Order: sequence, then structure tokens, then C-alpha cells
Amino acid sequence: MVKILTSGFSNGFTDDFSRLLKTYIKTCMNFVFVASEFENIHERTDWYCNHFLKMFSDCGITFGSVDVIDSRMSRETAQDTVRNADVLWLSGGDTPTQFAYLESYGLIPYIKEQKGVIIGMSAGSINMTKTAVCTLTYEHDKLEIYEALGLVEFSVEPHLDKDNITDELLVLSEKYPLYGICDDGAILCTENNTSYIGDVFLIANRHVTRV
Repeated sequence: MVKILTSGFSNGFTDDFSRLLKTYIKTCMNFVFVASEFENIHERTDWYCNHFLKMFSDCGITFGSVDVIDSRMSRETAQDTVRNADVLWLSGGDTPTQFAYLESYGLIPYIKEQKGVIIGMSAGSINMTKTAVCTLTYEHDKLEIYEALGLVEFSVEPHLDKDNITDELLVLSEKYPLYGICDDGAILCTENNTSYIGDVFLIANRHVTRV
């Protein structure tokens, strides 16, 4: 399993990120887009899926098949789709809502057993971690901390403003060290290595360090 945690991309994938993707993703693989809200925003989900597919296309990656997982797909089909994915994209949105859908559709064991490439964006990245820390800084309605997918051992804070590290993040970092990912940044985790693209900062014990 290759795990990639991202924040957001303001002007398409960066050159460094595109090179990273092409290391692990080949043309004609199958792509699976997992929504954050399964039931109420199908049109928006499709828009975002197509938006990111264009980013892949712009960096030279096209897929052999594309599936979107939300309430238009049965629970059993969704499980099979996750199991057979080459590239699994966990989308942004409301973090606890997405995790609740992953649980209710029985997708968590299949995600954990996935052998392909898993890419989380924003909320999807938070849900990839061992401990999801859903902060007010990241504009959650309330602070929530829960056991998430556990694909990586650390916690993350997407959309970090490196020039404005909030008191909330500093206080939380005493108990929950956070890797703050700025937009256009990413963390790549393979079996033997962790590497960083763009601006990523470790916030731990009230100290902030660029990694």
C-alpha cells in the first residue's frame, strides 16, 4: 500500500506531486473516488471527481475505469469496488461525516486491506490517520477526536496556514503531535519510507518545525 496525504491544490497538481504520482500510478489503472457525503450532494461529488480526474489527465495520467462510491452504489458493490481499486481517493468534506459513512457501508476493513495507492485529500487525509483530530482551526463545527482508519500512525492538520499557527493547535500538540500540511503539500508513506512534498510542518509540544 502506498499512502499519500494531501491538503489541497490551488492550481492543479504541482510538478513535484505529478512526478510522485507517475512513480506509482500507471495509465489504465482503475480509479475509485470515495465521497465524503454519500446521500445529499451527488452532483457536487461528480463535479469534484471530474475536477481531480482532469488534474490527473493534465499530468499525463488517464484511468481505464472510474467509480464513485456514495449512496448510488450498494453496500456490497462498494465493498467490492474498494477491494479491487488500483487508486483509491478519499475526498475532502466533513471529516466525521465521511468516517461515519465508511463505517456504515462496512468499507473500513477493505480500505485497511487495500494494496494499491490510497490518496486522502483534506478530510480524507485526516481519516487516514490513527487518531483523527478534527479542529476548529480547520473549520469543523466542534473539536472531535476519534480513532480513525489507522493507515498511518500520525495525525494531520490540512490547509495549515504556516504564518498563523493557532493556540488551539499548539495546545492540542501537547497530547497529539500534528503534521500540518499546507496547500500544495503532501506526505508520502510507503512500507519503508516517509517523505514530504512542499510545506509540511510538525507541531509537537508547542514547537513548530518544518520537515
